[in-house]
Amino acid sequence: MIRAGRVARIMAKAAEACSAAAFAAIFLLFLAGIFWRYVLGAPLSWADELIMVVFLWSVFLTEAFVIEEREQVTFDGIYDLVGARVRRVILLLGALLVGGTFLVALPLILDYVQFLWRERTSVMQWRLDVVYFCFVVYWAAVVVRAALKLARLLGPGWRDEVAPAMPDERSNLLG
Repeated sequence: MIRAGRVARIMAKAAEACSAAAFAAIFLLFLAGIFWRYVLGAPLSWADELIMVVFLWSVFLTEAFVIEEREQVTFDGIYDLVGARVRRVILLLGALLVGGTFLVALPLILDYVQFLWRERTSVMQWRLDVVYFCFVVYWAAVVVRAALKLARLLGPGWRDEVAPAMPDERSNLLG
């Protein structure tokens, strides 16, 4: 069990590094595009397209593998006022609703992305099913996360899942 936790931490760090590298690549491609367009007078049409593809992949894969639930925006006014058992019910219903909705829609999402094989990007001629496959990965990750949340809430350590957040975990610009 300790080994699985260690592997998960290593994979999380790798996902964070990939996300940071993707945003760095976007920035560098943007600067290169500006340089080529305004200094050399020869716009890099492929750079804009590549920026959009890298941005798309980085946003969905970062959300799927890097951002944790506690980092999401939540409206928890009622949740903070109720006891542990009611919190558990709220979280169970939320995980069932989100996970179930995404699970039911997953075949439709996959079918549509597979349908996109016919279309290509305008400059680099990449197949759109490949470009948008990151959305399928994200969608599946939401289903898996909801299932894991349900398992934790139905397990013996469910009280850890509903424990109030520490003040440093909740702090933001608004306090």
